[in-house]
Amino acid sequence: MFSRFPYRLYNAALVAGAPLLLPYYGFRAARHGKYLPGLKERFGFLPESLAATAENRPTIWFHCVSVGEVLAARPLALALREACPAARFVVSTTTETGQARAREQLAWMDGWFYFPLDLPGVAERAVRHVRPSLVVVMETEIWANFLRVCTRKEIPVVLANGRISDRSFPRYKKLGGAMADLLGRFTKLLMQSDGDAERIVALGAPSDRVKMTGNLKYAAPDADERARQDRIAADLAARFNLSAPSSLISHPSSLPLIVAGSTVEGEEPLVLEAFAAIRATPGLENARMLLAPRHPQRFDEVRKLLDGGIFQYAVRTKPGPADATAPVILLDTVGELAAAYRFGDAVFVGGSLVPRGGHSILEPAAVARPVMTGPHTENFRDILRTFRAAEAVRQLETGTSAELAKVFIEILTDPDTAARLGERAFQTFTSQTGAAARAREEIMALLSLESGVESLESEN
Repeated sequence: MFSRFPYRLYNAALVAGAPLLLPYYGFRAARHGKYLPGLKERFGFLPESLAATAENRPTIWFHCVSVGEVLAARPLALALREACPAARFVVSTTTETGQARAREQLAWMDGWFYFPLDLPGVAERAVRHVRPSLVVVMETEIWANFLRVCTRKEIPVVLANGRISDRSFPRYKKLGGAMADLLGRFTKLLMQSDGDAERIVALGAPSDRVKMTGNLKYAAPDADERARQDRIAADLAARFNLSAPSSLISHPSSLPLIVAGSTVEGEEPLVLEAFAAIRATPGLENARMLLAPRHPQRFDEVRKLLDGGIFQYAVRTKPGPADATAPVILLDTVGELAAAYRFGDAVFVGGSLVPRGGHSILEPAAVARPVMTGPHTENFRDILRTFRAAEAVRQLETGTSAELAKVFIEILTDPDTAARLGERAFQTFTSQTGAAARAREEIMALLSLESGVESLESEN
């Protein structure tokens, strides 16, 4: 156990492993030509458009790993833009899907790029190019060299929407003083819950820098995002003969639709087996299902699974004659699931039938859908605790297809129960909003953007 972070040992391991990264990213770039610019960016060679401006506008750099972090960052970024209209905003992501969502959800920003690898010199090159006045890191991204560069250049770094999962806490704890050293490099640590705040202090974060500001994912969609979702929903409705409820709370239709969102490997067979049992239930013979795998790289895999199954299916990206009637609709797109949830008479959120930690139930809750999840929800323990206390979610105990079918049938055949479950989900969601405003206040209180620019000028 180290008393301080062992940078020499860390960097030696990274340098030794670096040759393995080049073939990996080279292969991905060759296979997906459109990702070739990302290869250079990961090594710190950023586009000239990201360079610090001649007029020295303060720059706020958001870093989001993937899609979930991008969605969480949006309300905070908009709140900061309102408070700092003269600032320049840029965003980095780690994954390709995150990059696509950032360019869509944060299209108003001044630049988008891939986060640099935490190799010696690479982080320095990227930071020197962008010259941020403030870095906002979403959730729990802790990169030693990047933080060290920001500390040396006196750039404030804020951990926003921070969380420490049950699984990661004991691993971080083993690092002892080394973890405390890294956490001490954050200027502010804004955590999702009291439990997350307690955990990060136990790991060595300075308690006077830790604040519980709430979960940014509870933020309701803004006007632009609502308009975008409405456009997608209108297209889905026309294409697949779907009916959106006339109000947030409504009874199931004569053609009930199940939405199975963010499913992961091992879950689709269980969901389809449950769907077969549902359609064998009197009164539910015409039920339909919209199936949305979590990861784009699995779309082909799920199509092959459907090819070998008993249900006719339609595909979002391939219009066909069965679109309006097919029992199963495969949503093989990124960024459309939130708009599709409104059509669900019952919703299942995946990553939870198998031990993957679960995915967020907040999007269906925000449109008052009766929602269920599997037993594996460690990544969203506080959200699930809140919703369970309000009886606003159905959580399965075993995660079998039989149990999944049973709960679906209960919801679809009992309109009053379904309506109450959806209404409680909506009320629970709305009661937890306000995190973006609290986080903005904390960020604005800790720094002056003008002084941040001056410190960068003197450093460089």
